[in-house]
Order: sequence, then C-alpha cells, then structure tokens
Amino acid sequence: MNLLDRIDRIVRPIAIPNLTALLVGCQFVFWIFSLVDPTMVGRGQLVWDAVLAGEVWRLATFLLIAPTSSPIFAIFYFYLLYMMGTALEQQWGIVRYCSFIYIGVFLTIAAAAVAHDQVATGLFLYGTIFLAFATYNPNFEFLLFFVLPVKIKYLAWLQIFVYLLTFVAASLGGKLMVVASVSNYLIFFGRELLGKGTNARRRMSHKKKEKAQTKTPRHVCHTCGIDSNTNPEADFRYCSQCDGHYAYCQDHLRDHKHVNQNAR
Repeated sequence: MNLLDRIDRIVRPIAIPNLTALLVGCQFVFWIFSLVDPTMVGRGQLVWDAVLAGEVWRLATFLLIAPTSSPIFAIFYFYLLYMMGTALEQQWGIVRYCSFIYIGVFLTIAAAAVAHDQVATGLFLYGTIFLAFATYNPNFEFLLFFVLPVKIKYLAWLQIFVYLLTFVAASLGGKLMVVASVSNYLIFFGRELLGKGTNARRRMSHKKKEKAQTKTPRHVCHTCGIDSNTNPEADFRYCSQCDGHYAYCQDHLRDHKHVNQNAR
C-alpha cells in the first residue's frame, strides 16, 4: 500500500461528495459579503496569532477568499475552479480528490502555526487544482482575457514560475507557506514528474548516440577501428612515418605497424 492509499483510508470517512461545488458556493457567498464589507477579507485570512487570540473561524474562512473583487474576473475564476475541480473529482473519485484538497489544507494550517507571523489564503492551494488539471490535460485551450486562445500547459509553467519567484523572494516563513500550499501537488505528481525528467534525459542521450553513429567520424583508428563518434573522449593522432593519412588512438599510436605503400 503506497502513501496515497494510506491517506485515502484516513480520508474516506470524512470525504465530501461534490467538494468543489461546496467550496465554490461558499466562496461566492463570502465574495458577495466582502463586496459589502471589504474588511471581511482581512478578518477571514489565516493568521495564527489571531487564531490563538480566539478567532478560530479563520481556520476555515481562509479557504473562502477569492483572488479578485472584479465581478468579471471573479465569475471567470469561479467557473474555472468548478470546472477543473469537478473534472479531477470525476477522474480520481471522491476520496482521492478529497485527499488532494485535505492534504493542502492541513499542511497550510500546519505551516501557518509554525510561521505564525505569515498571512495565508487558499490562493496557492487552489492553484494546485489548476496545476493538476493542466498535468492531465496539457493541451486544453481556453480564451485568455476572453480573446486569446492559450493552451493550459503554458499558463501552468507561468504559474510554476510565479511560485518559484515567490519562494525566492519570501522570508523563511513565506517559503514554508509556499511549500506547504503546493505539497499536495508534489505528493500526487512528484514521482511522475521525476520519471518524466529521467525518461527525457534518456531519450536525449539515445538521440545523441544515434546521431553520433550516423555521422561520419572525423578520426578512425587504423589498427582497432574505434572512432571519434563512438569514443569522443579518445585522443587520436596521425603518424608521420606512415604513407598516407592514418589516425591512431592512444593505445596504438606508438605500437603499430607502419603503412608503407611503396613496400614490395
């Protein structure tokens, strides 16, 4: 039984069907109230010192904060979150999808408890839903700014770049928050991504070897036949005592029979 199977066993009794619809619905309600009272956003963020002071609702409300107050972009965000989250739930099943979300929530709260001076929202966590969807559907297209068709894999790479930039620029506590927020994606896809990287390096190495074999070698040892393509690290020299243009490797440069074309 692997790690994800163990996590699924723990999550199964508390798995919630249609979790994405519930999250999006609650986010929408919170977003409406935050338009009326913008201070709700600050009161909803996860700040551990505030939690210790009795504001325990922050353990849940940080998941309800939308990334924008613009109605147009908010609707676009809610639609994408619902569409991608629902697609992942259908692909993984209810329990595995809940495991993905719960891991991110739990580790984000744990990181906030350690880096108690940091402010946390669910933005990075929901970003991992986007990354997971892009991993399974790299060529999925949608209209950026409702005009420009873009494949989701390019936006996923852009998001990863933003995560890395945030990680580099953040304090130690901020770095911990970034890692915790994307840990669910790393747990689910880390091995697969490492495997793809290894396979890519193998393919590149194989292509280099094939290219070397098809390319005419610059140097070929006249005695043993090794050449500069198959043995690029070998040192070849040409014998001045041989008639003609004959190359020899290190092992046979001084120990070979000289070629004398005029010999009878």
